[in-house]
This record gives sequence, structure tokens and C-alpha cells, in this order.
Amino acid sequence: MRRLICATMRSGDRRRKEVRPSLKEIADRATAEAERQAICLALHAARRNKSEAARLLRVDYKTLHLKIKHYGIEAGESRVS
Repeated sequence: MRRLICATMRSGDRRRKEVRPSLKEIADRATAEAERQAICLALHAARRNKSEAARLLRVDYKTLHLKIKHYGIEAGESRVS
């Protein structure tokens, strides 16, 4: 997490410059990870049945399908990592 929040870059004069993402970027990453985990949990609870997982998450089937593709969730992935 520390690398995610604060990365350092060295310049030619050996000074370090901190590169920090904005609060919005941090929140977007946290939201995406929470959403990915929720999808994995719902798919596990629904025994990989996407229609049932969509009902559990209260989203449209197509929305769930697109998010599964977006997050690269594999067909056999049933654990939350």
C-alpha cells in the first residue's frame, strides 16, 4: 500500500521527489478493488452463476458481465484475493 500511495523518483542530483496520487485517485483505486472483491464473493456465493450473482449484487446481468471483463475476473476465480 505504501508503494501505491507514495513512490519516489531520484533525479540526477540524488534528491528524491515524492510522487503522490490525488485523493480522488486513491479513492478510485480503493473503490475498484472493493467492487472487484464484491463481485468475486457474489460469484462464489452463486456458484459461478452470473445471473444469480447479478441478483445478489442488485445490478443488471450485462453490467456484471462488463465488470467481470473489466476487472479480468477469470471463470475459475472464486476466491477473494
